[in-house]
Amino acid sequence: MESPRKLKIAISGGGLAGAALANSLSRLPHLHVDIYESASEFSERGQGIGMAINAQRALSRLVPQSEELFTRAGYVTMKSSRVTIGSGLHAGTKVIDVAEEHPGRMLQRAALLHELLEPVSRSTMHTNKKLVSIDEQTNDLLLTFEDGTTITTDALIGADGISGFVRSHVLGSDHGAVKPVHAGWAGVMNLVPIAKAQSKLGAEVLQQNRQYGWMGENGIMIHDSIMDGKMVQCIGTSVDRNPSEERRKHIDRDYLETSYSAWEDGPIARQMIDLLLDQDSPAVYEQWEHVNAPTYTKGLVCVMGDAAHAMTPWQGSGAATALEDAVILSTLLAQVDSPDQLRRAFQVYDAVRRPRSQQIAESSRKTGRILSGIDENIGLDPIKMHDALKDRWAFIHDFDLDGHINDALTMLHASG
Repeated sequence: MESPRKLKIAISGGGLAGAALANSLSRLPHLHVDIYESASEFSERGQGIGMAINAQRALSRLVPQSEELFTRAGYVTMKSSRVTIGSGLHAGTKVIDVAEEHPGRMLQRAALLHELLEPVSRSTMHTNKKLVSIDEQTNDLLLTFEDGTTITTDALIGADGISGFVRSHVLGSDHGAVKPVHAGWAGVMNLVPIAKAQSKLGAEVLQQNRQYGWMGENGIMIHDSIMDGKMVQCIGTSVDRNPSEERRKHIDRDYLETSYSAWEDGPIARQMIDLLLDQDSPAVYEQWEHVNAPTYTKGLVCVMGDAAHAMTPWQGSGAATALEDAVILSTLLAQVDSPDQLRRAFQVYDAVRRPRSQQIAESSRKTGRILSGIDENIGLDPIKMHDALKDRWAFIHDFDLDGHINDALTMLHASG
């Protein structure tokens, strides 16, 4: 008797979301998974990435040896994320330590991507494959790439980022939620050796292995250790009063000193400005996000990660939310053994994941206003800030992932 053919799953996008999903799906024997990256190599932009406890739980469901993965990627455990006021009357006042009971981990984005892709067969990883057309056929999809090549696949999962092509197919190219919008902040990053950071910030602070978030008038400054504690990531993000369509804009000392003019008498701004400028070509990057989409799926196509719900970074949950997406998709696809079940699996994924991910995105946006001192009801009052922030991460970190998985399975089987 001839065994049934494997279901063909295409993933568009080789960043962290697509890599995590490919890693998990590649272990399902009834699936053949190909991952298509538009760039010439699989790579991750940015420097450090925080993995809160919910992200760690999700990764453990996707990768059987997740602890070994973290170790190889050179993670640093954060004792907490300490929020301190950086400007104004209360400069230097600690507001709150977030995630003391469930410490997060910091690691380099590129190192995490490398580890996620390491077990994936190279024969299923394709570069220079920019998707330009998705044609829905009777029982499958015809995908066309910019280089003129085509493939047929049973299903497509868009993990192609905030400006990815797959979102426009799912929503329709003229839908108001397709294109990303300005989030309201712009930030500069730099990665510096630990010794250099210690000379500016003080050895005692960096020895504590905390993530420090400094809140002040119209801005936020963050520093944390990564790469086994050998490097320190520095970030300075200010409220963007004049948003530009330029994603990257060269800056100088005058830009940062103007952005943080109200911080100059505080405990951190001068040191951080020096560290942020200590690179060949310092630049500021606009922050973008998505308006909530009415759906994450259309037929045999769905979106995940930033392609579904690009969000601001103020609750450190962009990557964690993408990993949760991957957990639910891999859970559902493990139950699918014929092409005619794929549409329903994606509908269940949408029903389960969209409320959770959009709640996080909305909460993150509001948290950013608090952290940058522009919430008109809170300002830079440390007591009001503490009260506003103390419970903002509970629904994210204490999330019942097992219950979420069971909800998805119950819904899938109820439909069958």
